[in-house]
Amino acid sequence: MTGYGRTEVQSGESRFAIEVRSLNNRYLDIQIKAPRSLAMLEPRIRKTVQDRFSRGRFDVYITAGTDREKNGRIAIDEKMAANYIAALKHIKKKFKLKGDVDLTMLAGFRDLLTLAAEDENAEELWKVLSSGLSHVLDELDTMRTVEGSVLVQDINIRLGAVTRMSKTVQELAPATVENARKRMSETLTRLLNEQPDPVRLAQEVAILAERTDITEELTRLDSHVRQFCSLLGGSSSESIGKKLDFLLQEMNREVNTIASKAMNARISLEVVNMKAELEKIREQVQNIE
Repeated sequence: MTGYGRTEVQSGESRFAIEVRSLNNRYLDIQIKAPRSLAMLEPRIRKTVQDRFSRGRFDVYITAGTDREKNGRIAIDEKMAANYIAALKHIKKKFKLKGDVDLTMLAGFRDLLTLAAEDENAEELWKVLSSGLSHVLDELDTMRTVEGSVLVQDINIRLGAVTRMSKTVQELAPATVENARKRMSETLTRLLNEQPDPVRLAQEVAILAERTDITEELTRLDSHVRQFCSLLGGSSSESIGKKLDFLLQEMNREVNTIASKAMNARISLEVVNMKAELEKIREQVQNIE
């Protein structure tokens, strides 16, 4: 689900802006963009997000404020500068180029000069950043919770539609076998020019009824829907996204079996509509943790 949070924290002379955005994703994907000086804290940042969420793409942005930039010092990578000078002199000599290797030329290589971080205690810095990050994730989680409530309402409406269609199929099912018996009797009568053997006809109808019986599928479908609703309405903090995924797979399995057994145009239409609703629910469930 989508969410957003932002705050600023101060650590000594360093000021940081912390911003986190979340987008829909079936899996957990965390991307961190922070100053190089915070590289040693990235595993802790990642774990903090992992401890709170199990699904979604999270973009974590941490930027240094102006106070840090003003009070920082410029660091020079002297070893790399020497390598650049040597390489440029080699190119000049090899290709017989004119001109000298000077400061203006070296200034074009941006990785030679960097803004060095002020010496800070990593634990103290993490204490400040951790507090700010927790605040931002709280804001983001609040937005996701509001969106989740709307999502649950929509899913419940669609589940209600699936339940109504299932009941319609259940009502139509008994007439299917009787209609099939009549068609079979009429066809045999037309082909044989006489009434078919009632015993033989009863046997064939019994076999047909067994092959097209969808009672078990409807019962299991109803059970899966009830479990799904129970999970959605539960108050547990446990992650339910994967369980909902599994139940939806089972619902689709039962509906597909009903479709393969259906010998009634009305039942086939209801099955198509059920599959359409389940597909819409599946798209929504992928956003639920």
